[in-house]
Amino acid sequence: MSEHASSVPHAADAGVQRAPDHRRDYFRIFWVLLVLTIVEVAVSYTKIDKRIISTVMIALALSKASFVGLYYMHLKYEKRSLMWLAFLPLPLAGSYAVFLLLDAFNLLRGVPVPWVHH
Repeated sequence: MSEHASSVPHAADAGVQRAPDHRRDYFRIFWVLLVLTIVEVAVSYTKIDKRIISTVMIALALSKASFVGLYYMHLKYEKRSLMWLAFLPLPLAGSYAVFLLLDAFNLLRGVPVPWVHH
């Protein structure tokens, strides 16, 4: 009988832990991301207000980024402190984006912005 057919574990394998097989998770997340992308394309072709489309697109993009970060970058399996460290900049980036959009909107309208001195 060969070594591979033996039911007795080898001494070399006794202390080795095998990594869990995440292929099923990867394919599930792939299908979720594919559906979210199809929803994004469908939303972009709708005839609704651009502000609503923008809000929906941002929400879809954030959800897709979360799935990629959690599963493909393996943040789901990390300690909670590392997850907080990874996701803490998101509100900061969001507020920065809001301020940039407000500033650009006011500059495009020709309205003087109090923090810009001409």
